[in-house]
Amino acid sequence: MWWRWAPAVLAFLCAVSVLPVIFLGRDATSEAFDQQIAHLPAVEQFAAQLPAPDLSNYPSATGPGYHLLLAVPARLGLGVQWLRVISSLAGVGLVLLAWRGGARAAGPGIAFALALPLALSTYVLSGSAWLTTDVLSVLVGSAVVLIAAWSVPDRRTFLSLAVLLAAALAIRQTNVFLAVPILAAGILGSPLGRSASDAEQWHGDEPRRWSRLAWACLALLPGMLLLLALVRAWGGLVPPTFRDLHDRGLNPIAPAYGMALVGVWGGLALLPMGAEVLRAVRTHRLAVALLVLFAVIVAAIPESSWSRDEGRWGGALWQAVKSFPVIGGRSTLLVAAAGLGTLLLSALWIRAAEVRRGRQATIVIMTLLALFVVQVGNSQVWERYFDPAILVALAWLTALGIDRTRPHSAGRAVLGAGLLALAQLGISALNYWAPAFGLLPGP
Repeated sequence: MWWRWAPAVLAFLCAVSVLPVIFLGRDATSEAFDQQIAHLPAVEQFAAQLPAPDLSNYPSATGPGYHLLLAVPARLGLGVQWLRVISSLAGVGLVLLAWRGGARAAGPGIAFALALPLALSTYVLSGSAWLTTDVLSVLVGSAVVLIAAWSVPDRRTFLSLAVLLAAALAIRQTNVFLAVPILAAGILGSPLGRSASDAEQWHGDEPRRWSRLAWACLALLPGMLLLLALVRAWGGLVPPTFRDLHDRGLNPIAPAYGMALVGVWGGLALLPMGAEVLRAVRTHRLAVALLVLFAVIVAAIPESSWSRDEGRWGGALWQAVKSFPVIGGRSTLLVAAAGLGTLLLSALWIRAAEVRRGRQATIVIMTLLALFVVQVGNSQVWERYFDPAILVALAWLTALGIDRTRPHSAGRAVLGAGLLALAQLGISALNYWAPAFGLLPGP
């Protein structure tokens, strides 16, 4: 069958989208700018300092893991272009991981379509073509979610999660939110999991043992100790060089902004499934209505107008915010989109629960919400910090709601994924390919 070639086709698509930019394109995107002022200098600094790099201060706002990884080939003499090629493998890995997660639920053919928006995302492509921590961070984080959601919560699983969490925190300190899926797997696999809803009961959690919760807690220790050591070395949550940019106060709009992006991208992806979404919502109309109302109220509390000084800029949604009415410093577009995102996530959970996949959907959604909350600590609410993880989550949640009893859903999900992929392609054409090849000025 053709779908046997799906991973190879996705990998080829990533290669033809990234390699020409690496070897022939010019540095013209925000990721290229970040490479030049932050990540490449950090790699070069560590390469010069090996085998004893100074982790107390370096020109990046993130953990040193990505830079240390590339410092080794840099020390061996590889040039910047080949370092970029090595870094781009994270983009291929992320797309293939998203496909793998979707394939486990909906089959490889449908998963291929669901992974396309991610493969065409401007943030995945640009983050793969230049040296940035973004894509590798999402790759490791998505691996944590996939294992926590789909694997039997035994000792081997939690040992794997311990290693991945430590790696994720070494790359980006904001990956502390990945403690949520690990703890969720431990709780659901313990006797506490019996109090979860019927839809969240999974045969892999039996027999439930308290040792599983204990292993989940132990799996957090290596990563947390590493994070504490880094914070102590930096003297704060961010290396000193970038403290004024990313650690100058909380930004409470982050959760609402994340939900708004879910509403925008999920609205496109689920548009052909509109009737099915409404049918799912009707089965729990009161609970969904209360959740949407809560999301709208929470989104309306902090200011949400476009503001570069306040870190509310960077990305297509913030540009759209400038074109819609703002009332009392609150964006009508962002507040409405946050409500829509809450409704769509609720519908996706209900659909997954109806086919006995509530456990997996719960872990994916809880992780996504945890990411949004942790981003409050980042003074800059940029779309690049949210988009790839949201596209992965939407692909997996859509796949979780599809089984053999829903053949029509599969076709509509593929159509919706096509619409979302076209939107991502259009944004990438304007923000990635055109600037890289001199057709448009960079951002």
